[in-house]
Amino acid sequence: MPKKRNPESRPRDKLLSLYQRLTLDGRKHFQADIARVLECSPQTVARLIGVISDHLSKDVAIESGLEGRRRYYRLRSATEETALGFSFEELRYLAICRDLAAPFLSDETARRIGRSLTTLALQLGEGAGASLAGEQIGFRSKGSIDYTPHLPMIAALRQAIEKREVCDILYRAGGRSSDRHYRYAPGRILAMSGTLYVLGFRLSDGSLLAERPTTFSLHRVREVLPTGEYFRFHAIPDDSKAFGLIWHEPRLMAARIAPEAADYVRDRVWSNDQIIEDQPDGGIVLTIRTTSEREFRAWVGSFLGLAEIIAPPGGAAPMAATPDTPR
Repeated sequence: MPKKRNPESRPRDKLLSLYQRLTLDGRKHFQADIARVLECSPQTVARLIGVISDHLSKDVAIESGLEGRRRYYRLRSATEETALGFSFEELRYLAICRDLAAPFLSDETARRIGRSLTTLALQLGEGAGASLAGEQIGFRSKGSIDYTPHLPMIAALRQAIEKREVCDILYRAGGRSSDRHYRYAPGRILAMSGTLYVLGFRLSDGSLLAERPTTFSLHRVREVLPTGEYFRFHAIPDDSKAFGLIWHEPRLMAARIAPEAADYVRDRVWSNDQIIEDQPDGGIVLTIRTTSEREFRAWVGSFLGLAEIIAPPGGAAPMAATPDTPR
């Protein structure tokens, strides 16, 4: 029989110490760390865990798992796992989502969500609900849109995206005085520069086939009516390599950036296939593919003379008129 690491310690002392560690918090306790503290072998830790498990009530269980190659144990309660369907870690992620969404919500709506998160945390019995009450992520904006009146439409679009259901969209484009109906397959709601957009495909009357990618500004959507018809295609346009939202087919464009703004541009990814060329004066030339030439021109103009559009290799395609594209 192998010699005990600490011959003075008794099994019941180890058992009580281990039980205390498990009940102090809901974090993961690694087997190797427990063995070091209790001055015993990992096999003894596993045996003690088994003894504790045998004496727990049906509402409490010891979770065992691997993180990498390290075995861990964690005490989990039925209140956390089944009654609410949340863990405190998940509530922390929800709090982050609340903070990220705050610029698009009214103050009262954000506070109401915060109160709900705090209530859930207290019901989990974690005793740390107050940590979820305040916003830990903040934004500064030069202008914001209150999306509270649009929450029913957002909910309708989310449901249509989940079910792949065709919608009849009533939309008023910027600068227009009248609404227009679109038969639409929504694919994704996207946040960009303080504004929410819905990306998807326009459909022809009576058709369930994608016709053309179409982007709507969500706050300009007047009504979302599910049609009871369902599409089978992937409704998220391929925008992974393009600068800006999808308003037209990808175009190659380039801009010369002055040395004063070069580091700012160089440190960021503007499109996945971008090319950055260093210039002798310390500036750069940025070549990207964009699906919104208007956005790209506005972005270059925002540098106030420190950037200018130039023709990329092979020349840039001229900006086509797209009067039928919603804005």
